Amino acid sequence: MLHKKGNNLPGSSVAIGDSDGYADAIALALNRELGRSRHAVKTLTRWTGASERTAKNWITAKRGPSGEDLVALARHSNEVMRAFHRLAGRSELEAGVHAELHHMLHRAISLLES
Repeated sequence: MLHKKGNNLPGSSVAIGDSDGYADAIALALNRELGRSRHAVKTLTRWTGASERTAKNWITAKRGPSGEDLVALARHSNEVMRAFHRLAGRSELEAGVHAELHHMLHRAISLLES
């Protein structure tokens, strides 16, 4: 629930209107996943249908993606999904996924050894 005064979500250090923090977090995630090459821009346009200029703005943190574009990016990029979880204050979701993968790998190794 939003406060009547201000743009901060309760329990969050990132303001909704704080496009710098949001844009920076997404840009960092995209740069980790794709780098800053022309290939990265083309990949982003393929993933989202956004223009090249828009994709460049995301990579350079001039602007963050809209909701629909963020969903498309998270669908294709684990780094963007991690950034989203951190921005949303839900890092425990990522930890749960890692624990489940760890358990599944142990089971798979046990089956291969037997």
